[in-house]
Amino acid sequence: MRKVLVLIIVLGLVLFGCSNAKVTEKTGDGKVVVEFWHGLDGDNALTLEGIIKDFNEQSDSIEVKASFQDNVQQQMSTVGSTKSAPTVFMGADASYYRDTAYYSQSGYITPIEEMIETDSDFDLSKLNESVVKNHSLDGKLNSMPFNIFVPLLFYSVELFEEAGLDPDNPPETFSEIEAAAKSLTSEEVQGFSIPINTSFIYNLFAIQDELVFNNDNGRSGEVPTETFLNSPTGNDIYNWIDGMNKAGTFGNYGRTWSNTQLAFSSGELAMYLDSSAVTGIWLDTLDFEFQTAPLPVPEGEEWTGVNQASGQLWISNQGTDEEQNAGWEFIKYMVSPAVQSEWAASTGYVPVTPEAAEISPLKEVYNEHEQFKKAYDALNNTKPTEATAGPSIDKMEISEQIEQSIENLIQGKSVEDVLDEAEGKINSILQE
Repeated sequence: MRKVLVLIIVLGLVLFGCSNAKVTEKTGDGKVVVEFWHGLDGDNALTLEGIIKDFNEQSDSIEVKASFQDNVQQQMSTVGSTKSAPTVFMGADASYYRDTAYYSQSGYITPIEEMIETDSDFDLSKLNESVVKNHSLDGKLNSMPFNIFVPLLFYSVELFEEAGLDPDNPPETFSEIEAAAKSLTSEEVQGFSIPINTSFIYNLFAIQDELVFNNDNGRSGEVPTETFLNSPTGNDIYNWIDGMNKAGTFGNYGRTWSNTQLAFSSGELAMYLDSSAVTGIWLDTLDFEFQTAPLPVPEGEEWTGVNQASGQLWISNQGTDEEQNAGWEFIKYMVSPAVQSEWAASTGYVPVTPEAAEISPLKEVYNEHEQFKKAYDALNNTKPTEATAGPSIDKMEISEQIEQSIENLIQGKSVEDVLDEAEGKINSILQE
């Protein structure tokens, strides 16, 4: 009797386990359902919906069901390790530096590299090399880059001409920016500005192939424990900003990025640094001609490249094998040359697949609008290093300290005091 009872209990546990196991969701006609979360809205969301519609129509076995989430990382922190997690989700491009570290260490993703290793049809070398480097952590590709943008110098052609500057020969170095800003500044116009945002400090290090943190910017398998913000490189960057600020040629528009953009669009700011993602918006809305150029470097330094911000496609390990494989097929479609060409041409993002620039419709867009092409060139001229890959660090407090240091500098604190204070606070956070 005891043996029978034990057998019944064991069978019950087995049946209970089976009843709670994840079952592949399918449509009425047998297609595997891939739940896909993203945080895109506006015109970009409409373009994405069109691409997904095309995928579903051409696939006999997969149906992608997309849904907008206001904060994907926050949602995933709640459901990421449960069966409620989507099969595929998109990391937010605005928090890329944190997303790579956070999701890679979350325990609820299947690394993209594992999918590639079992798929002989996918050729990783078809993707931009620096993009792959940028998205790899400790040499491992955990997510698939999708919508890439890079920082550029934006400037008004009209204001350049009025100041006697050649808009076809934009400034390329720190001192040339200083000189141009002086010529462009008047009672109505500020010569130059940088939004108070950590990403620009990271990029001003990257263009010189300099690390912001130890342990290869947190990409060597160990988290950073020390910052190099207060290095000769950091001092050069902060002194450059400080010099223009004291000369009255640097515009301070605060931490609200859109304030800097508003100053540029209203003609009150002649040149500034911004994301290439705004290029399409400016082409549609500005009533004056503008141009773009690569970020400047200090005199004597070789331009190495820039960090990329991006939305990345991740696969959840909570789905069945069938669902994860279907998610992988969807991701491969999203980075195919044809889709990347359509996506980049419609949104202004830079394609992760170089072949996309050689086919329609992106080929025509680049021929017609060189402002778009400058972002593509900046990406393709970037050398894949740990510096240009950018920091991988899941600590929001770091960005807060760097942005506070810029504010302190603009408000009159000395470069030495600003960097000493920032270095101490950042290192304390890193060593917690």
